[in-house]
Amino acid sequence: MLIDDGKGRGNSAGVSDENMLTTLAITTSLEHYTNHTNGRAFNLLFAATPASTGDCFLYVKNTSDTDLVAEGFSIKLATSEYIDIKLGDIGTPSGGTDITPANLNSGSGVTATGTFQNGADITALSGGTTIERYYHLNSVASLYTNFNQDIVLQKNGVLTMYVQTGGTALAGTLVFNYHDDED
Repeated sequence: MLIDDGKGRGNSAGVSDENMLTTLAITTSLEHYTNHTNGRAFNLLFAATPASTGDCFLYVKNTSDTDLVAEGFSIKLATSEYIDIKLGDIGTPSGGTDITPANLNSGSGVTATGTFQNGADITALSGGTTIERYYHLNSVASLYTNFNQDIVLQKNGVLTMYVQTGGTALAGTLVFNYHDDED
């Protein structure tokens, strides 16, 4: 059996003396591929000053048939604060302002499909499960936190972010892309 080059040049793959396929390959991250090839990578900028304990300041609902994959977030805080991230809140968010994610591929033209809001106190939500708790010290610059396992929102999946203390001005970016196993 031969593995042909697939380009009609008559080349076949080489095999070493140890039965290993000989290759010269260029690899890229899945995030780069999703952005460069599919044009479906986004940054969602948010800013708020939650007033009280447990206020929700970010609401994201994926309404696309393609999974929304959250890679991580950056945040700048005026004072130290705990940030809780929840999945599965239910209800219709109230008190937030619509925000538009920015596509990271200037030639793409693809827009993010979902509901994206930030605010000082987004209400009318309940349930959900806290999946991460981050303690961020006050900072003069944004600090980036990677989601070690990534967060996957399937169609109609909801991600929310809450403060534990409140009264802290914050600003940040949620980094995400749309990708599924068929891409």
